[in-house]
Amino acid sequence: MGLGMLLMAVSIAMVLLALVDSVPAWIVAVAWVIGGYGMGLTISSGSVLLLKLSRPEDAGSNSASLQVSDALGNITLVGLSGVLFVTFGGGEIAATGTAATHQPAAFGAVYVAMAAVALVGAWVTTRLRPVTA
Repeated sequence: MGLGMLLMAVSIAMVLLALVDSVPAWIVAVAWVIGGYGMGLTISSGSVLLLKLSRPEDAGSNSASLQVSDALGNITLVGLSGVLFVTFGGGEIAATGTAATHQPAAFGAVYVAMAAVALVGAWVTTRLRPVTA
């Protein structure tokens, strides 16, 4: 799972490079392929680990809790991204039509924050240990 989170952080950092005019646009496609691979490693590993560590009678409720946590995490991070985007001038893009002055800072703030979240997630995975009874 840690590798998947690291791949997602690398992917997000690569997309951040697309804000530089001299970086080719195909870098974004490569970045999203890497990020998608990282998500595949992380999500499936998390589900398997949860079921492995759950008692059979708790597997259903634990799986439901995982799904709820996943949804709440998505909602929270999308909200945080929106706040960062507007805080760094992204909300002014539509109003003024001058994307050149605000867009890089707004997108950069979102990408840096989300890469940091992925790195924290990679660190958290180092703490996963089987529970001994």
